[in-house]
Amino acid sequence: MFVKKYMTTDPVAIGPDVLILDALSILKEKDFRHLPITDSDGRLLGMVTDRDIRSALPSSVASVEERQRIMERVRDTAVSAIMSTDLNTLTMDSTLDDALILLMKSNVGAIPVIDSGKRLQGIFSIRDLMRAYGSLFGLGEKGSVLITVRAGQGKNVIRHVADVLANNGVTLTRAVREENEDGTGAFLHLRVNTFNQRAVHSALKEAGIEIVSAS
Repeated sequence: MFVKKYMTTDPVAIGPDVLILDALSILKEKDFRHLPITDSDGRLLGMVTDRDIRSALPSSVASVEERQRIMERVRDTAVSAIMSTDLNTLTMDSTLDDALILLMKSNVGAIPVIDSGKRLQGIFSIRDLMRAYGSLFGLGEKGSVLITVRAGQGKNVIRHVADVLANNGVTLTRAVREENEDGTGAFLHLRVNTFNQRAVHSALKEAGIEIVSAS
């Protein structure tokens, strides 16, 4: 569950001397929202986003003269003047949990991934995170079915469920336990591979396992 498996590798990066309007063109051409800024050795210096650039451009409510004056300055200004340098970063050993916490805490859409020498190795975005967790939880896998059962008291439910499924030739690939908010029990979300859901449901019910939902 490391970010290096799911990050965008070989990300497009620009130098600090690239002009703001040239950076804007790259963002539009590549349909990006973030551009890392690196030095000649690939070390991360900062990040510039479409929001940074929009903030540098003249407001639509400004007068024609003011807009022209601001654009004249922008045309000759490098991204180093507006880039963010106080960055949150991930490393090649960072986990998906690390990335999730950092993305939530920093309220950004993407985080650069660097090595021990601060050289840029990749970009990890919210989209990458969604793709990673989708893969880990088996979304889209052939024959993949999600079944939620009620976790009983006083027994190892996961082992019990796994034994029931195995005895019926069904593979349990993922299991996630979710505690009820009122503390009255828990649900167990099961990802199984089967093309015969009805048989799986019957086997679980015969074993005394209450099915809450299935899809």
